[in-house]
Amino acid sequence: MLRNMGALALCGFLLTGCFTDPHKQKQIQEENEKARDLNIRTVGDVSDFGNGGPLQVHGVGLVTGLAGTGHCPDNEYRTLLEGYLLKNTGPRGGHLPNVAPETSVRRILDNPNNCLVIVSGQIPAGARKGDRFDVDIKLPEGSKASSLAGGYLHLSILRVYEAVANITNNPNRSMDGRLLPGHIFGDAKGPLVVAFGDDVDPHEFKRAKVWLGGASRIARPYHLSLRKDEKSLSVANNVARRINFMYQDDPKAGKLHADYTDRESQILLEGAIANQLNQRNDPSGMSDREMARAVSAEIVNVRVPQAYRYNHDRFLSVSSLTPIDNNDPGIVRYRKRLEKLLLDPRDTLAAAMRLEALGRDSIPLLKAGLNSDHPFVRFASAEALAYLGSPAGAEALGQLAQQHPVFIKHATTALANLGETTCRDKLAELMLCDDPAVRCAAFYALSLLLDELEQEVQQRKRLHRFPQASGSMIYFAVSKRPQVVIFGRGPVLAPGTRMLVGKDYTLAPGPNAGEFLVKRITPQGEQKRISTNRLDDILVSLTELRAAYPDIVDFLTKANQQKLVNSPISTWSTPDVTLQTLLDTGRQMPPTPRRAVGGI
Repeated sequence: MLRNMGALALCGFLLTGCFTDPHKQKQIQEENEKARDLNIRTVGDVSDFGNGGPLQVHGVGLVTGLAGTGHCPDNEYRTLLEGYLLKNTGPRGGHLPNVAPETSVRRILDNPNNCLVIVSGQIPAGARKGDRFDVDIKLPEGSKASSLAGGYLHLSILRVYEAVANITNNPNRSMDGRLLPGHIFGDAKGPLVVAFGDDVDPHEFKRAKVWLGGASRIARPYHLSLRKDEKSLSVANNVARRINFMYQDDPKAGKLHADYTDRESQILLEGAIANQLNQRNDPSGMSDREMARAVSAEIVNVRVPQAYRYNHDRFLSVSSLTPIDNNDPGIVRYRKRLEKLLLDPRDTLAAAMRLEALGRDSIPLLKAGLNSDHPFVRFASAEALAYLGSPAGAEALGQLAQQHPVFIKHATTALANLGETTCRDKLAELMLCDDPAVRCAAFYALSLLLDELEQEVQQRKRLHRFPQASGSMIYFAVSKRPQVVIFGRGPVLAPGTRMLVGKDYTLAPGPNAGEFLVKRITPQGEQKRISTNRLDDILVSLTELRAAYPDIVDFLTKANQQKLVNSPISTWSTPDVTLQTLLDTGRQMPPTPRRAVGGI
């Protein structure tokens, strides 16, 4: 009892001290006013985002173009593939002239240059129809195929599968593991990336990836789950209406479309096609123009707008800060408080995102932040402006990316999401600066801006040259797209170089000085090209001899390890900075006056 009384007395003493100290009194008053001004009911106050996990999809596919290393085992997968080929291969019904359809399909599957494979992928949360994703390729049990190198996956339909035991109430089938196919949710096709490793796993040639080879046939919106005390159709509809009003999509913005041949388009458009199935079974129930729809008193489906297509996390955060009632009498006071907080490095990022959540009316306030002497304030303001569709902060984002490594990833991503001509020009300029991290991040951001047709061209065009860049550097990708980027002029291979590239290619000095002989040796014979000692010419020669991307990477890796090129070679990567790291680093930055960046 005495201990409790002592504690109360101490608290009273401390409180008395606070109230007698004018400085502390003023501080408490300011905090109370700040809390009052920011007391606006937002989407995040009544709901939480869910449905953030990927959707697993699978299918059976046909790989062609192998060098006699394929196999199609006689099992249930072959039965599925036969049915698919009978229906969809060839001009009509899968048959060759004067050959029965069954015989035609059997010849295809018995050809050792072809292979039956299992295709699997993950459609990410927030995906739209046509969005791309990577797919994995593996051999089914019982396959005698020895290598998938050089293969091409033909159009494969991807579904969700469920075991009989999981969808039946029959106790006699509680252990039935047979898989039943569900609706078509995606498809996949493209060149295989095989043996992309250190050649230490004997099975590495029996699995592969198709980078960005999958295409979603459905929309997978995020779910806003209303909290326990807020579950009502009225609240759900208010949230949906507010998000629809604040985050309208650009009707002119190009959708991502998969690139199909006429025959592949016919496959997807006839019979029980994916588009019709998905329209009937799309769980979102949303039209193309809707950003949100209340589907029950508990759930609101939310689509990611085009302006946030490369940064879903940003949209989830900003939309959670969106006020539900724009007629709230406290909005004016709320906006004025944010105007002050924006200029304080301790609060600038949160204030910028809250202003962004208020829409384009906040653009004049955010432009004022571009005049701050603190780099973190300028960055937060410029980033929010980009997501609001204003290019006013593009110059600041470009400068800050070069001055502070912590801003590189976030700044280039914001420029890519805005996608204006000014932003593309700024990213092109950043690729010419001296910092390798900035170059890589800018190139990656520019590659995101390609539409799907350009992505197909990009996959065929692996080599990119930027001779106007200062200093020679070579980068190669190890994910998403097969790409080699050469900055600067003059990367050449050392004289007298001899090298085994992959398993089928050799490189040796040519007949004349400054030349190299590039050979491909296979059981079918020998092919060769004469190349100059320039690195890009050698890469072109390897590609003309049908070298796969892992062969290109093998060549670059060996050339770098043995120091055979007069320029640095490294993998293409961009620094990944968490939001907490951004906050901690940004707040500690010293004020620096705005200045132009040279060297571009």
